[in-house]
Amino acid sequence: MKIAFVIRRDCNRCANIVRRIIEIFPGDWEVEFDRDTAELLGKPGKEMGDISADIIITIGGDGTALRALQMAKGAILGINMGGLGFLTEIEIGEIERSIYQIIRGEYKINESMKLDVFLNGVKQVECTNEAVIYTGKVAKLRKFNVYIGKNFIEGTGADGVIVATPMGSTSYSFSAGGPILLPALSAMVISYLAPFGSRTRPIIVPSGETITVKQMGKEQDGLLILDGQVQIPLSVGDTVEISVSKDKARFVSLKGTFYEKLREKLIKLVVN
Repeated sequence: MKIAFVIRRDCNRCANIVRRIIEIFPGDWEVEFDRDTAELLGKPGKEMGDISADIIITIGGDGTALRALQMAKGAILGINMGGLGFLTEIEIGEIERSIYQIIRGEYKINESMKLDVFLNGVKQVECTNEAVIYTGKVAKLRKFNVYIGKNFIEGTGADGVIVATPMGSTSYSFSAGGPILLPALSAMVISYLAPFGSRTRPIIVPSGETITVKQMGKEQDGLLILDGQVQIPLSVGDTVEISVSKDKARFVSLKGTFYEKLREKLIKLVVN
């Protein structure tokens, strides 16, 4: 078994958890670290893009898991260090019990949709949660033309447009008023950030379609934000095309169903 670790940057507490976990592992298991983790541990490390493992244990939050998903290869097992942590599987008090489950092979691998994103025909990094086309300036409304396939859907004034996977529908899209898509649905959802006009509503799009968003208007710069990790400047007339990728995001599951996890996270959201 080969295990890799990716932790929140500059998190000494996360590094201590790595040390604790390594002590539990069988002696014949291979372990590697990304460079940020290795530096805190005083061990050799690898560039994130060179990591390939059976399981990648991420310690931090959803951002840490998404960073690993974008660059490394392996099934993600997330340990939550605070916040909602929808992409994480383990809470702080569950670490040792969960690691022993992994050692005993008591887990399964679930696959989740990813998105291919093209800017003016050039492929960008894949997304597990969402691609966001966002205004480049605070409090500056932008005009976006949205197409599904070759069909023009609407021209919308908004702070931004979100295209999310079912996994991502529980994240930024959800906070913008979008619906939650169940994992069994092969679909994407288009949601809007602060749309100007009450007629604009989220749209669910079949996975076989391509969603195109064009930034319109004069002197309207913007940003293309991928999973909250990568930001790419946009200019007027730039075209973003989003479709379902052939690749899948892979997650280690130790607990119950999606519905149980959703209920747990939503209760946590209400409590916090």
